[in-house]
Amino acid sequence: MEKLIRILFCVTMISYLPKFGSSFSPALSSASSLLYNPRGQISSQHQGQRLLQRCMASSSSSSVTRYTINDDVCAPTDEAELRKIVQKHCRTLDSFQRHRPIAAHTRAAFDQVSSFVNSSTTKVILDSGCGTGKSTKLLGEQYPDHLVIGVDRSFTRLSKNSLDLKNETNDATKECERPFQALSSNVILVRAELTDFWRCSLEANWNVCRHYILYPNPYPKKNRIKKRFYAHPAFPLILANGGDIVVRSNWYGYLNEFSKSVIYAHEYYNHDATQKSSSSLTPEEADTLTTPQEGQSSTSIVDWALPYVKDAKRGPVERMDKSIAMTAFERKYDAVGEKTYELILQQYK
Repeated sequence: MEKLIRILFCVTMISYLPKFGSSFSPALSSASSLLYNPRGQISSQHQGQRLLQRCMASSSSSSVTRYTINDDVCAPTDEAELRKIVQKHCRTLDSFQRHRPIAAHTRAAFDQVSSFVNSSTTKVILDSGCGTGKSTKLLGEQYPDHLVIGVDRSFTRLSKNSLDLKNETNDATKECERPFQALSSNVILVRAELTDFWRCSLEANWNVCRHYILYPNPYPKKNRIKKRFYAHPAFPLILANGGDIVVRSNWYGYLNEFSKSVIYAHEYYNHDATQKSSSSLTPEEADTLTTPQEGQSSTSIVDWALPYVKDAKRGPVERMDKSIAMTAFERKYDAVGEKTYELILQQYK
């Protein structure tokens, strides 16, 4: 009787597959093949029972929502392909920066914000892609002895938490006069291009203690992988800016590939340093590879990924503390039971 109930349950669930699409486990599709094609590849009664059990377990334990991104929505990137992408960006970072001038409005905004920063004493927290700035304000409350800078490219999003930005015009004549907004004594919102802002902070040698990237656009399509931060040409800049890196997403695969990209970057830098030390540097020079050499690009010889490798190997974990929603996305996900994950990369020195 129990077996009959299980079979009827799976048949019922399978009948809903056209309606719900990928919201159900692939095990259901396999069960469908078994039930409607008993002479197929899975023919033994024992295998059939195990498959139905997996089907029931998956359907009962799944927490899939309309926001879920999993392997059914976007398959994991081939490791060899991801390694090739990341290491290419590590190798070509200098060329990328030479051929991409920093946007004028970002440079102007950075110069204004820099008046609040003493590169040697100010402890900076970056909140990249801060949206409305909710997370930036919360971070400012959590870290009152730090200067928290939220950066976003969208005037509309930033204006939702601004007192003055709404009054600014948005025409071409103001392109170099993008305002920034001080929300409190230690919280600033600034409109800027992220990758350009990272370049500016690196050039200015800011003391970045923590770097938050909360719910970045996942671009869950294979042909848009290079828009994801870990596969973007500017990915090495995230590592080079330093500080503990905190990334959150409702897509476990995104954070898992982010952590793998850190390891692939480390492999490249470590190999690059070895090649330099064996081919062009004296033993004395090789001992100083951890610091920039005169006349050479620091990004090509310093292993920016090394301090993060330990935590990258551990990978992301599910976010269990739901007491505070840092962003509107997080609040929305929590409300419907969508799982969220966190990757914390501490900068070990």
